[in-house]
Amino acid sequence: MLITPEQIRAARALLRLDQTTLAHEAGISVITLRRLEGDRGLAKVAPATVNEVRRALEKAGAEFIDRGVRRSAPAPEAIQSIKDEVNRIVARSAALMARHPPLTDDELYDATGL
Repeated sequence: MLITPEQIRAARALLRLDQTTLAHEAGISVITLRRLEGDRGLAKVAPATVNEVRRALEKAGAEFIDRGVRRSAPAPEAIQSIKDEVNRIVARSAALMARHPPLTDDELYDATGL
């Protein structure tokens, strides 16, 4: 499926990529990317260039669908990695809380309640 200039712009916006970053990732110049994203962009660049841009966007997390684009689902390994990192943070926080118990009401407030 050939992607359109509109889909490229939408994918960049969805992934919050600027033209410079996408051009670098696709191995093309910013001028070429601007030409591709402009009016009649597909007629102004080689099909191989469009494929490189598509590959770069897909690698960044875009999924091209019929007349649109969406963020692709993260790989199961990426989800597990995030869960592992959250568990490490929770364990560190629990260890800190065990060494430093929360303050009591008597420690927080004086005789007037302030």
